[in-house]
Amino acid sequence: MPDGAGGGYRALLGELAGLVRLARTALGGATTALTGAEGDGEGIPGAEKALAELRARIEEDTAGTLGGRAEVVVGVHVGCEVEALGQLVQRLLEAAWARQGREPFDDRLLVPLRGIADAALDLVGRAAAALESGAPEAVADVLTELHEVAQRQRLLYELLLRGEETDPVDTADLVLLSCCYRRCADHAGAIARHAELFARAAV
Repeated sequence: MPDGAGGGYRALLGELAGLVRLARTALGGATTALTGAEGDGEGIPGAEKALAELRARIEEDTAGTLGGRAEVVVGVHVGCEVEALGQLVQRLLEAAWARQGREPFDDRLLVPLRGIADAALDLVGRAAAALESGAPEAVADVLTELHEVAQRQRLLYELLLRGEETDPVDTADLVLLSCCYRRCADHAGAIARHAELFARAAV
């Protein structure tokens, strides 16, 4: 890659990492609304604002002219994953709005849900850092932590299957939410999986 092109490609990686962080901001706001005390809805406006900005920036990037093959590969790969993250955040926001009139989840079930959400948030943030740095250890950390999200989801399911007193609507919501967060974690893993390869293309 020619000497000016490398700098441009590194800048592209930084821009894409910024999109991933914006998705994390939106995800964090939705999470606050879903897992905060007494259905705390203050995270919804911030999440909606971040999600709207994310969608606008994705459209701008799609409309823009990509450069060489390296830019196309990393741009399309990360763009697809970030777009999927945005769709999941939208589902979480819809769930948050739907639960505004309901009682908060029981603490026995809210704790593992928060654990899944926090782990997914952490992974999305780490994926952005891995994309920028391309460090093998950063990529390995993301992929290793994916197992932790799966374990937390299993714990929640075990509690739901044992708890006959859990409201059926709450049960359905908890399963839906845990699946959304699990998929967010998977998309973070997909972003990070090839980060080392993308970093080498910038050299």
